[in-house]
Amino acid sequence: MKTSVAIFVYNPRLLKTLLDIAKDYGIEFYVPEDLTSIKGELLVDREGLDILRSLVDGKDFKYYLVSDRQSIYKFILKTFGVNDVKVLQVGVDLGSKLAYVIVCDNILLKAGYVDSLDDLILIIEDFRNHLTPDKVVVKLGNTPYSSDWGLDKVLSRLVSLGFEVMIADESRSSHKTQVRVYGFKTRFTPDIYAALNLVFRDGVKVSTA
Repeated sequence: MKTSVAIFVYNPRLLKTLLDIAKDYGIEFYVPEDLTSIKGELLVDREGLDILRSLVDGKDFKYYLVSDRQSIYKFILKTFGVNDVKVLQVGVDLGSKLAYVIVCDNILLKAGYVDSLDDLILIIEDFRNHLTPDKVVVKLGNTPYSSDWGLDKVLSRLVSLGFEVMIADESRSSHKTQVRVYGFKTRFTPDIYAALNLVFRDGVKVSTA
């Protein structure tokens, strides 16, 4: 699903950050010829907003202000219809590497592989800091690789960080998920499908944050 958004971001560093993040979500931007041609809100930074206000002679227009990575991620979720972040859900497939997905209200925020639990925690904490959800739920599958990762230690570490942690059924999880998700563009391997399916399965709660 392609999304096109009107934009007037003046700060070059912020603009680069915005474009780098947004391309992973299929969001495209255009600079409007005039304010009447905009459908929806205009994405601006503070410098761009000041310039536009000096040009439109007090005319009102709808805009969304971005200033940092936090506001960019909240804008991305808003673009997909999510205005209030209650829960971040993380699915983790324990394999030779850790395959993971991060989801909010059926919006895929991130997916991929990491070599270590520390790397995964850094990614989860980054989204928790930017989106400030009420809670983060991490669901793991119990696989033949669980003992290699030291499942008990993994669970203890996640619990210590204030995450709600659950063990979910891993059976037939590597098949294509029946729940449609939008957002982050990724290649869906069997491991990524497994992590995604875990998000939407019930599990046994190990802890409550």
